[in-house]
Amino acid sequence: MRVLLIDDERLALFQLEKMLRTWNSELEIMAFQYAVEGLKKAKEWRPDAVFLDIQMPEISGLEGAEWLQEHCPDTNIVFVTAYNEFAVKAFELNAIDYLLKPFTAERIKITMERLKARGTIKPKIERESQPLQLQSIIYCFKTIRMHSPGGLPEIPKWRTAKAQELFAYLLLHRGTAVHKSTILELLSPEIDKKRAMTQLYTVIYQIRQCLQGMKLDVRIVNASIQESYILQLGDHVTVDSEDWEKRLVEARESDSSSREMLGPVLGEYEADYLQDHDYVWAEIEKERLRGLWLQHARVFGDHLMEQERLEEALSLYERVQAMDPYHEAEMLIVLELFDRLGHYDKVISYYDRLHKLFWEELELSLPASITKWFQQWKLAH
Repeated sequence: MRVLLIDDERLALFQLEKMLRTWNSELEIMAFQYAVEGLKKAKEWRPDAVFLDIQMPEISGLEGAEWLQEHCPDTNIVFVTAYNEFAVKAFELNAIDYLLKPFTAERIKITMERLKARGTIKPKIERESQPLQLQSIIYCFKTIRMHSPGGLPEIPKWRTAKAQELFAYLLLHRGTAVHKSTILELLSPEIDKKRAMTQLYTVIYQIRQCLQGMKLDVRIVNASIQESYILQLGDHVTVDSEDWEKRLVEARESDSSSREMLGPVLGEYEADYLQDHDYVWAEIEKERLRGLWLQHARVFGDHLMEQERLEEALSLYERVQAMDPYHEAEMLIVLELFDRLGHYDKVISYYDRLHKLFWEELELSLPASITKWFQQWKLAH
């Protein structure tokens, strides 16, 4: 068994190594007093277990554990410290054990037996095992869902609401380094930095575990050990909102004879971006995508009107007007379409609904053009 020790206290490091060799003289052991050096060696050496001190000057053991989970996912972690206040958080980060200083031979024996029982090598989930031709999809319209190859779209089983929100935030900013201070302000503005950082490592671990369980080729990596996170999508993972936007632009750029492509793409927009999640930071993206839908819906609406496809046009413009209720042009179009299709009762009810909307929401009268059109219509009918 390969064992790597990281502790900034030289005497504690010497004592731990001595006790481990006493327990089993055949252990391969490497010891490091400087955390960064030890972590780099772990990535190269791939130890079966790392004994990791929590309180260190360069980086904390919790940060080191997070780094190990990313770069050495098959390595067991044993936390070492003189302070038991970290015990709960240590186990939330999936440490196999927790050693309090000063060490005893009996306690070392218990830890090593746990490692032995667990097995020196944990099962790997190889990314290459997924058929490359199959796409995984992350859905962001309405509710966050994930669709793995061979499965059905499902809502992930997040351990906490903060794990779900942080994943959604990193997904929105995918490919970009998001500074930890930004995340702390987003998730835990009310608690002190030390507690917030400990909570952050746990939340990141929970997200990684959830993604692993969903068998998605999505990684959260450290831009540096201490500063930022980057969410990276594998080559065969797509996001529905991004894919929808690309196809919308392609349809818009097609010539008028191919403008029919817009219809099905517009129809896929069944709900807003993260509609079921009340995230203030998502409002800008929600409004941007909604604006794209409205822009292209108006283009397609003109196309339908030119072709005299009045029922289809009415259905589309009613939806446009519902999403942008104070836009005068769509009000007139809907009224005119009701009239042209002979839905005279709907002309009246729709006008009354608009009047109520403007008065109750804005305390304003209807635009003069709407009132004038309706009065002329009543005279004609």
